[in-house]
Amino acid sequence: MPLTHIALPSLIAQVTLTLLNTILETPWVRSRYTVSVVPGEEACCNHISTLQEGNFGNLLLSKIAPVAVDFIDQLGGRHSHMFTLDLCVGGRKQSVAVCSTHLTACPWLMEGRRRKQLAQVTSAIEATGPDVACVMGDFNFHREAENSSIPVGWAEIPAIVKLGPTWDFAKNPLLPHYLPLQNIYNGLGLGKRFGWPSRMRLDRVLVFGSNLNCETGEARIICDQPIHERARGKPPLPQSGCVLREAHRSLPWEEYLCPSDHFGINFKLSVCER
Repeated sequence: MPLTHIALPSLIAQVTLTLLNTILETPWVRSRYTVSVVPGEEACCNHISTLQEGNFGNLLLSKIAPVAVDFIDQLGGRHSHMFTLDLCVGGRKQSVAVCSTHLTACPWLMEGRRRKQLAQVTSAIEATGPDVACVMGDFNFHREAENSSIPVGWAEIPAIVKLGPTWDFAKNPLLPHYLPLQNIYNGLGLGKRFGWPSRMRLDRVLVFGSNLNCETGEARIICDQPIHERARGKPPLPQSGCVLREAHRSLPWEEYLCPSDHFGINFKLSVCER
């Protein structure tokens, strides 16, 4: 069966109102993209978490003009953003729903909440009746056992699974500075053998729809290098100890700043021409 590759909208997670306004003023965004939320627009509700001063939320950007923009209420006061796109695949119109989400963090204690949040998001997407659906973002799945929270009918893309961790203390020099000196991931300063695993697949992409061919999906890690050349090639600081304490947040940003504490994922999906 013929396949067509589609380029889905981009996701920016954890956007503050200040950053959102900066993005909206950027010329290449204004000229080439539709965004999922705009301050002051009547169509965007003021209660949306992305628009709350002192808070943060998700943002979707799309080169393809969506036919609808929706916000999905989520347990914990957050909102997932969803674009509905009408695409022509093999001469037939197909409805494609693309959703960004950010599930509650914290290992163990919040696994039940994450399961409920994901169920809320996926059921709301399914209710719109798309031919193809994709939900992506920071799922905060701290254990692979949390895969059991993935709803029936939804699946991960094998190429993305093969990429491995998107949160990696050994590869991201930002993490020792981003986290406090005593945190759950370094065993509250007692050493990594007491802490949570330092490599986790926190960021996920789930897809839904019989028209998808997940096996032909392509993926690669992006935004995994420090911003400044001065930091490239340097190993990250240890997770605990005197070396970390002396350098913690005291080095110039050129020594460690990365685009995020998470690495990004770039991927392509294949839709069957039915």
